[in-house]
Amino acid sequence: MDEAEGETPLIPTDPEVRELLGLFEVPAFARRGHDLEYALKRLRERLQRERLSMLDMVRLRLKQWSTVATGPHDFAPFRFPVEHYFRELNEELPNWARSPASPRARRTIAQDLIASVERFNRRWTKSLRDLNLGAVNSQIERYNRYYLLEKECSLGSSRLAARFFVPQDRLSVESLLREFPLLPTASLVD
Repeated sequence: MDEAEGETPLIPTDPEVRELLGLFEVPAFARRGHDLEYALKRLRERLQRERLSMLDMVRLRLKQWSTVATGPHDFAPFRFPVEHYFRELNEELPNWARSPASPRARRTIAQDLIASVERFNRRWTKSLRDLNLGAVNSQIERYNRYYLLEKECSLGSSRLAARFFVPQDRLSVESLLREFPLLPTASLVD
């Protein structure tokens, strides 16, 4: 439906009227901060989903281990408690076997678990190395460079603009590995 001539539009276009009605634009510094926060949140959520899906086989091997071990402290032939993997993956402790399986069966499942952990570590490292961080790092650089200036222009005070400002570090494979770590590699007792 076309507007009839002479009718006033529903949303005023005059900047002064818009400001009086509270329809003014969000300041540039606030948009910049929000956009960066959103981009980082999306990246972290994506990485979390990918990491969780890559850990499926490790979870399966842990369940297999629980069928041959009698509890979290029953970790022979491993050098350290397998319970550590359950904590790393935020998994609940399973129902354990009533009696331990044969040493050969335990060793086979232990080797499969170790192989799954090593495969996860290789795949996760490759996935992070293949990640293109250029766009996000460029956004971080622009945020660090312009946020204070835009905020100072908006508030009219450099002191107020600097309050609570924390420059963001660039993302790297190493920083992402600290946030989304590899699993410790277990070894078997000889």
